[in-house]
Amino acid sequence: MRGNYRGGGIERLDGAVSRGEGGGDIRIIVSAPPVDDTRERALSYVPWPIKLVMKLVLPVGVLLGIVVLPNYLDCRHQHDVGMFFHGMTVAACTRQSVYGQIGATQKRFEEIARAIAVH
Repeated sequence: MRGNYRGGGIERLDGAVSRGEGGGDIRIIVSAPPVDDTRERALSYVPWPIKLVMKLVLPVGVLLGIVVLPNYLDCRHQHDVGMFFHGMTVAACTRQSVYGQIGATQKRFEEIARAIAVH
């Protein structure tokens, strides 16, 4: 075995090393490598509201950041350049862009499903 970790193997109970020595009982040792549970221990000290935020709110925030943020920045740029209709707000433009993006994605998935159904 390499290093300090002894992962298992076959040993003789009487201490005989070579195969030529006399009988003696054989012991088979099976063991798993040591588990690194530092992450588990560190996570156990985190209060439950923070765990809830990490598990639920953070992924939703990331998804919103991926979907909404580019549309918001595009609408903000259009507003700064003056490409808006009279009375349209940045929020309305962002909503319209997000709905358009969701609709286009849904249409693509429907086209893919139809293409798969044909074949």
